[in-house]
Amino acid sequence: MSHLEIELKLSVLPEAIERIREKIISFHYTHFSLHQLSNIYFETVDHQLRRWDMGLRIRGCDCRFEMTIKTAGKVIGGLHQRPEYNVEIHKPEINLLAFPAEIWPKDTNVDRLQSQLTTLFYTDFSREKWMVTYHGSEIEIEIVLDQGSIYAGAKKKPIMEIELELKKGTLIELLALAKEFVNIEGLRLANKSKAERGYSLVQISDHVDTKLSLSHYNWFTMPIELGLRQLLVYWQHYEECWLEDQTQARQNLSHLLVLIQKFLVHYAHSVPHFIRVLPLKEITVLLTATDIQPEVVCYSADWLRCKLAFTQWLTALTLP
Repeated sequence: MSHLEIELKLSVLPEAIERIREKIISFHYTHFSLHQLSNIYFETVDHQLRRWDMGLRIRGCDCRFEMTIKTAGKVIGGLHQRPEYNVEIHKPEINLLAFPAEIWPKDTNVDRLQSQLTTLFYTDFSREKWMVTYHGSEIEIEIVLDQGSIYAGAKKKPIMEIELELKKGTLIELLALAKEFVNIEGLRLANKSKAERGYSLVQISDHVDTKLSLSHYNWFTMPIELGLRQLLVYWQHYEECWLEDQTQARQNLSHLLVLIQKFLVHYAHSVPHFIRVLPLKEITVLLTATDIQPEVVCYSADWLRCKLAFTQWLTALTLP
């Protein structure tokens, strides 16, 4: 009924899809038939679930339904880790009492909460799935390719992404498989889930301060892992802003990449080899090109290689 979902999300450009499929079938895999998935997301008028960092949905597939709630977790780059609770249901109706009582904040009136729920947005997409056995039978990673749309009233956003979900193995092995894709142009680490993108479509702000300023960042006052985590938060945030046509974000990204290189000099004795050989200077120069489009930079193989490597480094620093 419950488990910790650990997955890496990558946004995909259409021209990359065939190369992704070619890479997947180079592994030992089992392929599953295409399914059409419909998801309805629920929320209260005052966005109580969002304020608790929860997401509630009903998923329909082949006349079967599942109710899911995801609770507070963490995101590093495009690496998502969140507790998830699933309940099979006979019809698409919410029943919050079916979830464990301990998931709710103290003194929550679950019946009252349920009475306040309304449909907020929905998604409709096709899902193609592969179960990959990587480096022997001890590592199993599910790869899905989702293509479709998010709908909220008259508004619509496309869904085109792949997810690599760890089923058996470790985080390091999940990231190792992800690195197999870094030579493919048209992939980008995505820190926003479908639910978060749906919330933004109905103009409910996310948890990231839209006015993040590098002037507040000082690695001298924090442990290396905290400094690295903050750099990734800034990187992901400015990238998302640039892709949403916030022109100032491009300059912020340029400043950030310079800051990252200074960070690496400061912690020179702690920097692993796979970070030292990254094309950071090359992508910094790319950002200065006249009239460069954000998709050209943010979906480039070098950009993905750099972000994935920093995610791997931070993961290694924070593992028990």
